[in-house]
Amino acid sequence: MMKRKLICAVSVLLSAWALAVPAWAQNGGVYLDPNRSDRLLRRAMIMNANQVETDITNHGTIARGNDSPIGGVWPRGTGHDHIHEMTGFIAAEVVDKNGQAIRIISDGYRDAGGSGGEIDPVTNISYKFHPLPGYFKVAPGQDDLANSLNPSSWPEAWPGKDQTWSGRWNGYFGLNQIFADQEVLYVMDDSWNKEFQFYPFVDRPDWQGLGMQIETRLFQWAHPLAKDILFIHYQVSNIGEHTYNINDSKIFFGGYADIGPGGRGTTDDNAAFRQDLNLVYGWDNDNIGVWQRNREIPPGYLGWKFLESPGLGDDGVDNDNDGLLDERRDNEAGNLVFGPVGKYGDPKEHWSGDEDGDWNAGVDDVGSDGAGPLDEGYPGPDADGTEGNGRPDQGEPNFGKTDNDESDQVGLTSFTAPLFGTVNVTDEEGMWPRIQPDYFTVPQQAVNQYWIFGSGPFNLPPRKTERFSTCWVFGADEVALFRSAEVAQRIYDSDYRFARPPRQPKLTAIPGNGKVTLIWDELAELSRDPIYSRDFEGYRLYRSTDPQFRDAKEITDALGNALFRQPIAQFDLANGLTGPHPLQYGEEIGAPTGIHFYMGDDTGLQHYFIDEDVINGRTYYYALTSYDKGYDDDFFDRGLADSPFLFRITPSESPAAITVADGVITRVDQNTAVVTPNPPASNLDPGSTDVGSLLHHSAGPATGEIGIQIVAPDLLKDESFRVSFGTVRGTTAVEFETSTVTVVNESTGDTLAANREIPLNISTAKYQRAWTTEFLQKGFVLTFENEFPTRELALSESGWEAGRRTNLVASVAPLFDTSPLWPVSFVLEFSDEVGVDTAFTSNTGRITRPVNFKVYELNSNTPLDFVISEKVGQEEGKITAGEVAYLVFKPTPSSTRYNPAWAVKFDPPLDENGLPLPESEWVLPRQGDTFVVRNRIPFSERDRFGFSTISGKLRANATAAVLSNVRVVPNPYVVASILEQQPYLSGRGERFIRFINLPAQCTIRIYTVNGDLVRALEHNGFANGTERWDLTTKDGLEVAYGLYVYHLEAPGIGEHVGKFAIIN
Repeated sequence: MMKRKLICAVSVLLSAWALAVPAWAQNGGVYLDPNRSDRLLRRAMIMNANQVETDITNHGTIARGNDSPIGGVWPRGTGHDHIHEMTGFIAAEVVDKNGQAIRIISDGYRDAGGSGGEIDPVTNISYKFHPLPGYFKVAPGQDDLANSLNPSSWPEAWPGKDQTWSGRWNGYFGLNQIFADQEVLYVMDDSWNKEFQFYPFVDRPDWQGLGMQIETRLFQWAHPLAKDILFIHYQVSNIGEHTYNINDSKIFFGGYADIGPGGRGTTDDNAAFRQDLNLVYGWDNDNIGVWQRNREIPPGYLGWKFLESPGLGDDGVDNDNDGLLDERRDNEAGNLVFGPVGKYGDPKEHWSGDEDGDWNAGVDDVGSDGAGPLDEGYPGPDADGTEGNGRPDQGEPNFGKTDNDESDQVGLTSFTAPLFGTVNVTDEEGMWPRIQPDYFTVPQQAVNQYWIFGSGPFNLPPRKTERFSTCWVFGADEVALFRSAEVAQRIYDSDYRFARPPRQPKLTAIPGNGKVTLIWDELAELSRDPIYSRDFEGYRLYRSTDPQFRDAKEITDALGNALFRQPIAQFDLANGLTGPHPLQYGEEIGAPTGIHFYMGDDTGLQHYFIDEDVINGRTYYYALTSYDKGYDDDFFDRGLADSPFLFRITPSESPAAITVADGVITRVDQNTAVVTPNPPASNLDPGSTDVGSLLHHSAGPATGEIGIQIVAPDLLKDESFRVSFGTVRGTTAVEFETSTVTVVNESTGDTLAANREIPLNISTAKYQRAWTTEFLQKGFVLTFENEFPTRELALSESGWEAGRRTNLVASVAPLFDTSPLWPVSFVLEFSDEVGVDTAFTSNTGRITRPVNFKVYELNSNTPLDFVISEKVGQEEGKITAGEVAYLVFKPTPSSTRYNPAWAVKFDPPLDENGLPLPESEWVLPRQGDTFVVRNRIPFSERDRFGFSTISGKLRANATAAVLSNVRVVPNPYVVASILEQQPYLSGRGERFIRFINLPAQCTIRIYTVNGDLVRALEHNGFANGTERWDLTTKDGLEVAYGLYVYHLEAPGIGEHVGKFAIIN
């Protein structure tokens, strides 16, 4: 009873606290969980996706001390443990409630020196890290921590995530982003560390420790280069109300480990430290292990490498020597700037919040969930509007919390290797001097060692987050160990990511506000090479601010010759031909140049691209090329070519050129475009849809979704559309696959897509579950997310409806392993009386029996055939425990027997110990009890989706207020502008300023301060809210430097007066 009261009290208090502090939700893209840890949720699992095999726990440790021998086993499967136990820790100096300065260490370590005995005498809870609820699935037989390899370990809903994340991996890089071969996630806090009288929460005396919440991720890659590495990433958030800083309340992150390269119990550890590599490494002194298994394998070299430290983003010092000051990972995008990006490249245009300048709108603008349209499990555009918004957002690749370089790290500041028994992690006063800055000691040799390293101090105010990353590396010798350490550093630095060419596609560029939409036709895909037949492979898109594309990045061959330019986007057939082409350029003629054409990534073809890495008012030049497959000896066998035994050849790329003569553009190829992005008229309501981003499902049982992306708002008309589907039969009469989609313009009667076949998945030969259909001439793209039933989802998503009276346990599964996964959701509705429906008593369908429940399809209420399987001697037509009801269907219309499908099994209720209750305590289903089987259902002929597009329109009631945002850019104009063409096309080059945020129609008159009219400009631009002035008078003369006044008159709206300066 006491335990139940304690839990209830904690729950009530926690709820009140969560309501009082809405800032829990987000912090620089980091979710701060309002829940508290629970020691009963402690779990451990073995992680062994590569050659490093080890126990890990969800309370902060690698290996489990004396509780398990699987601690840093290397190589995997040998039983050769190298780590006794390791924990990350957080240490701080604070003032307790009595005014005394004290040191507190929060950690997860259990074993050495009796540290595992630090237990609260009142709660019997140890003063250690404990896991938060909700980060792994609690179910019988499921003991894993949440990890990417085991979907059954994932919770039904991820804390802090909406329902689109359910059933998908909560990856470091976002929704369903699985980069490592195995990734493990858990969250813990130190709120039960009650050893000292320090209270990080003013109104929460029960929550102690240092007020820290730690999201922990572990990564393993099986690639040969990374097979001997285990990565550990700590994301530490101050959820308390105490401010830690580098002066009067210092805080440190660190690691504490008991190592044993020769196995547990050995006392002849050797160690060395390479400060230049942030690496401590050890080996067994006599190279003889104590293991009884695989003794022919000598002990390995073990390394603990420090990768990431907290940052100091406000001290004006380049702490990590990367050429940048005070980088941060919790900032916003900021503004577009041109400037240095430190050691990460030459000065470039980038967002000020993306300090290292590596965020690329063409590939990284996937939104805060980290998932883009080409990713598996993509749920559609982000509801918060971050996807495709042209600026970096927290959660996107190469920005903020996912970009390691955007932190001004303090680095590794201390390391020591004390002898066993001399200092324990629980000994705050013994630990504190050993983690101070510049405390580095030379390890003793042939002794039993601990390893301790620290990083700090740094600032950590409330609701802020810092990160701390390490890795364990192994090798057979020092050389192999250093190689693994170098690979680990590279992985961390990468943020843990004579034939005829095809015809030129026709490219169209549509300017927008801070973006350019590019669309093209499919002409190139119909190209036919006279020798290699239809060998089209993909598209490459290039961008430049120079018509000759001189500022596009060049790619040279081994001889230093510029052979390619780097595209900003590439789309290729999903046919398995990916990466560098098998042949080097020149190899087909015996003169290889050391460079391979990059064939793409099997992205699938796309005929539009929205470039949001642009600046309004600046002119851009685009080229879209098509390229073919080339040919290698195995292409015919791989299905990549129509004929065998052709001449091996490297790929060909279509030409693309903009012709310039005497500084003037004289010709533009059809696959090139010149465009200047600008905002639309200020009194324009741009084109949109009536459904937002998801189509309205007007009829049918399908559970999938159809998203809509507006790629060209200017092309939208006032029209309505209907989407329907066709199917093909599956293995049985009740199974089917969605095979075609039809889109009809209901306003005109035109059919945009008539039974268009859905693309096939090349690996399964089945229709894709997610695909895109483009309607670019209409200005939009539809994205389809189809769903199919699974045993697991049927079991997890089905259940008794609220308000049930029965206590029977019901579960759903196919009756037999061979039974079909019938895509139907259905209801079992019970009554008090027998006779509300009849059931078959067997699959023959010849005998029926009245029953006290009916079975019908969810939503449509269509009755379904079913069989009741009752206990012998209890054939009463009433469900009880031990009985089954299952759906049946006829395999063919003329069949005389039925085949079984989904079965609902009813079992006795269980007591609190999981044991069946006696029959006297059973409550059988009765009136008002409803069991619903919910399945994922694919699109079919029964489904209809609809939406309408709305054309852009000028607001008839616009007032003079829309003129208040009119601006002159740049102002002042100083000699030149970044928006002007460089190098100059002719003479001294173009010179201009822009009037922006203009209404669709207006007159701009420019005067000197003396009132003399200099120039009058007439602006007419429905989609363009910008007017350029070339700094010449009405007589064609260049204006003088000085101050000017402009008067803007917009018919039906009003007038506006402003000024600008031109400075020499």
